[in-house]
Amino acid sequence: MEFKRLTEQNVEKVAQLYNSIWKEDSSFVDRIQKHMSYEGFKGMIAVDEGGNMIGFSYGYLSRPGQYYYSLLEKALTEKQRDIWLSHCFELVELAVHPEFRKQGIGKQLLNELLEEVSTNTALLTTQVTNLPARTLYDQLKWTVIKEPFFPNESSEPYVIMGKKLN
Repeated sequence: MEFKRLTEQNVEKVAQLYNSIWKEDSSFVDRIQKHMSYEGFKGMIAVDEGGNMIGFSYGYLSRPGQYYYSLLEKALTEKQRDIWLSHCFELVELAVHPEFRKQGIGKQLLNELLEEVSTNTALLTTQVTNLPARTLYDQLKWTVIKEPFFPNESSEPYVIMGKKLN
C-alpha cells in the first residue's frame, strides 16, 4: 500500500473510483479539477501493490464565495462561524473501495491529508445515516457541530463535523 499526492495525472482514476463507489456516472472529473484550482487544495490517493487506485481524499481552504462555504455559513451560528469557519480546511471527499475498507486506509488517507494543513480547524459533512464514516470520524476525534444539516431542500439529513487542528 502506498499513499501519494493526488495530481492532475490521476484525476481520471480518482473519478472512476468515485463513480464506482457511489454508482454515479457524474462529471466528477470537472468538479475535482475545479476544486484543484482552489486555494490550499490538497489531495491524497491510496494505491495497492499493483498500482490500482483504492482510495482518495481531498480538500481545500474554505473561503467566502465558495458554494459549500455559503451553505455552512447559513447553517452555523455566529459563534460557530467564528470558531469553525474563520481559518478552516474543508474535507470534501474521502472514499475507499469497498473491498479495502476496515483496513485503516480511510484513517491513513485522512491523517495524510491533514498533515501540513496550517488552518485552525477542519470541517466536513456526511449523511446522518453514514455510520461507517461517522464511526471513523468519531474515532479520529471529530466533533458534531450541527445535526441535522440540510445542504439543500431536497437532500437527506447530513451532519456537520469539525476538528481543531492547531
